[in-house]
Amino acid sequence: MGSALATDRTFRRWFCGLLAGALLMAQLVLGAASPAAACACGGFVDPADRPDGANVMKETAVLSLRDGVETIVMGLALDAERVGSTLLMPTPAVPEVSAAQSGTLREMTAATAPREVIEYDFWGESPFGAGAGGGAPGTGVTEGAQPTVHSQERIGDYEVAVLGGEPDGVRNWLTDNGYALSEDLSALIDPYSADGWTFTAVRYAADAVLSGDVEPLRFDFETDELIYPMRFSQAAETAQTVHLFVLGETAVHRTDPSAAQQEVNRPWIGSPTSNDWTWSDATLRELAGEDLGDAAQSQERPAAYRMVTEFEVRGAPDSFTTDFTFVPDPEAEDVIPTYTTTKVVAVMGIPVGWLLVLAGVITAGSLLIAVLATVVAGSRRRARA
Repeated sequence: MGSALATDRTFRRWFCGLLAGALLMAQLVLGAASPAAACACGGFVDPADRPDGANVMKETAVLSLRDGVETIVMGLALDAERVGSTLLMPTPAVPEVSAAQSGTLREMTAATAPREVIEYDFWGESPFGAGAGGGAPGTGVTEGAQPTVHSQERIGDYEVAVLGGEPDGVRNWLTDNGYALSEDLSALIDPYSADGWTFTAVRYAADAVLSGDVEPLRFDFETDELIYPMRFSQAAETAQTVHLFVLGETAVHRTDPSAAQQEVNRPWIGSPTSNDWTWSDATLRELAGEDLGDAAQSQERPAAYRMVTEFEVRGAPDSFTTDFTFVPDPEAEDVIPTYTTTKVVAVMGIPVGWLLVLAGVITAGSLLIAVLATVVAGSRRRARA
């Protein structure tokens, strides 16, 4: 008996050790396979002395182009704290960067949520109950190269610097300020720089505590076409997911070549304000043209941008060879997602359908009784005669 117990204990220790080893190996493999910090619209860069390796899990943004000025309100969902890390965001012109509110993205998401469609049920689940219906639930750096620093300031929990000039100058600045660039991301600076773009380095301040959904950032810059920077996504190691809302005069669709290599859906096309929605967020009211005053009534500019085109995009990193570009799509049919809620029409807890059946049965019974009574009465009269 003792020998059997000893053998059993030995087996358990051997099995637990094997399991622990397997779990450790899995963690090491998963750790090695974790993607470098990456962002669809820009690139995340960790401090050289603290490479956290956190990942951008999902990216959401609101875009609008009015009078040659594009606005991007961009929010990110991170899977780890990123204090001290930076976002490198390319734009075709020097941007004005400011803090935005999470409410902007939350309201846009709510405004484009599926609409309720009510179906009325006159029968319910049984003749005796009004069953309730259910609703929807770095590369090397050239010594001496210096960037053009257009601005450098503290905005809320962020330290923001807008850089321009030669790519080595940008890389020098990042290196001198304690940021490390992967070789893949560093190489992608060059084509943007060759096109004359600028780079906004947004550093989370050392005293900031950020994790999960961080406060959005707003970028305003001059451009002739609506564009969303995406080429930095080639430095990522996992598929990228982007969620965009384009607010404009008409619906839009993508024209960049990368679209053909990605999964692109437009789950919402339509005007929220024409579907029982009133903008309450100040930024959305501004972008929709509802707070422009007398200027909005001029013939040169529309009174409001009412159409929202929602994009859900997913693709492999090597598919993002171009930035997203958009053109009007006025012929696009509205796509307003819905869900159905069934409501049982009942009186005193009894579905109306069954009440009607009951009333029919009672009426038919009454008629039958009346007919029978008439027949019986007639038979009696004949019998007496």
